[in-house]
Amino acid sequence: MVVAVASVPRTTAVVAGTRVLDPDARDRLAALAPRLTGGLLAGDRCIPVHPAYQGVLPQGLPCGATVLTEGQAALSSAFLLAAAPVQMGAWLGAAGLAAFGAQACAEAGVAPERVVVVRDTPSRTDEMWGQVLAALIDGFDVVLFGAAARVRAGTARRIQSRLQQRGAVLVIVGAAGPFSCDLTVASRAVWSGLGHGHGRLQTRQVHLEVTGRRMPRASRDTLWFPAGDGRIERLTPESGSTPLRRAV
Repeated sequence: MVVAVASVPRTTAVVAGTRVLDPDARDRLAALAPRLTGGLLAGDRCIPVHPAYQGVLPQGLPCGATVLTEGQAALSSAFLLAAAPVQMGAWLGAAGLAAFGAQACAEAGVAPERVVVVRDTPSRTDEMWGQVLAALIDGFDVVLFGAAARVRAGTARRIQSRLQQRGAVLVIVGAAGPFSCDLTVASRAVWSGLGHGHGRLQTRQVHLEVTGRRMPRASRDTLWFPAGDGRIERLTPESGSTPLRRAV
């Protein structure tokens, strides 16, 4: 069952249209999680991805997988991974991100009203993160996490076991810490539009390299993220540009 945004506990605050839970709200989050969409995509072996990812992830993301996004476009790459399932009606849970970026999330195609964010605070312990992640995995099809380095190995193993049983997808942003990742999406980005003391950022090319333990070789592609008209799409020969060289 999908819960309307109005049903989210009133103890939450609203930032740029996105629900942000108070630091002490993990118990309310655990109570809320079973009422969310939970299982919308669980019947599938893979969840879909944005068309721009078709070159590197043609089968989508395996349910129960842990995915690492790293590099210059790590967070925006993570948002883009969540875009297709959210557009299908799933909810996105995010935690441990120093700066969430609601506008960047929306520009990647993720509806902010279907996102729940747990604020990152220095006081959160390994035990607290374990409780937060368990609740998010139980209630959301896609979970973004940006504080993996502050989780112990035992907690990471328990979370990943729960993830596989539930069939959700965990996207770790920045550093994997003790988590074992099935896929790694590395990125390098180049903006254009600025001159010497004038102009503004207009377009960005993002070079992606996807690797995984079940992939025989790396898969690479280059995206307009965004193109001049704001769209996110694969760079093609007709685009009038040359793909970026492989990041080193």
